[in-house]
Amino acid sequence: MRLTFWLVINLVLMFGLTACQKKSNVENTTTLMNAAQQTYANRVRAINAGKENSSSNEIHERYWAPAIRELKPIKVYTHRVNIVVVQKVRDNVEEGKYINIIISSYLPMDGVDGFTFQPNPQKGNQYHHGIFDYQRTINN
Repeated sequence: MRLTFWLVINLVLMFGLTACQKKSNVENTTTLMNAAQQTYANRVRAINAGKENSSSNEIHERYWAPAIRELKPIKVYTHRVNIVVVQKVRDNVEEGKYINIIISSYLPMDGVDGFTFQPNPQKGNQYHHGIFDYQRTINN
């Protein structure tokens, strides 16, 4: 009887913690996607107000949303409207987060413009939107 009781308690705790972890990941993904959208909108408003130059794809840190800042980026820029958060650069390879924002019609694909993504956004005949870890070969 005692063994069954502790087994049930352990199972409940294990499932409860797993459920909390999944919810947390969903919330973090939503928060970061909203932050990328806000960062993009902040920059567009500045361009429209004549405060920023539209010829560069780099987004100045004064326009970064708090959740983007939490990633401690080296720089942030747009790639075909999506948001790229550079977190590391070494040997002509940059790494970080690639965030496919809701207003973008561009679906990132491995090999385009030097990018590779994890997980791969295109699996079989399905395309997955969201946040990807990326690596990109850059030319200096």
